[in-house]
Amino acid sequence: MLSIFAVLEENFSAAIGFILLGLLFDLFDERIARKLGTVSEFGKELDSFSDLVTFGIAPVLFAYHVLLSDFGQIGLFVAVSYNVCALLRLARFNTTQSELPTFIGLPVPAAAVILLLTTIFLSPMFVAGIMCLLSYLMISHVKIPHAKKISTENEQTI
Repeated sequence: MLSIFAVLEENFSAAIGFILLGLLFDLFDERIARKLGTVSEFGKELDSFSDLVTFGIAPVLFAYHVLLSDFGQIGLFVAVSYNVCALLRLARFNTTQSELPTFIGLPVPAAAVILLLTTIFLSPMFVAGIMCLLSYLMISHVKIPHAKKISTENEQTI
């Protein structure tokens, strides 16, 4: 939410910083919950809602405000499509994939990092194309190694 407010105030460096802070929290939340014995279905759902805001809505609002608004309705369509795909990706993960050793489709946090980097360094047309590609990859059936599962398995064997 802080990133969204920063974008609205056109404080883009703070907006990026808050998304990256959210990424840091996302890397450790499940591990901390396991260590504290507080893993729950409620927590899993709350994590997905947080991911949608932090890695779906906030980076898209940033990209739209900085670059895509110049494209009018097309820019809005690309932004909304990205968010719908992020929502579908998170729902699919919670219902069918959270225990799998691999991700099916590009994880939403990874898509957000790519979107931020392209928005900072590339042209509006290229960013729009990348957003379309990221949208597809999030809902695709491409298998991607699950880094959290790998690190958790390694910790358990040590």
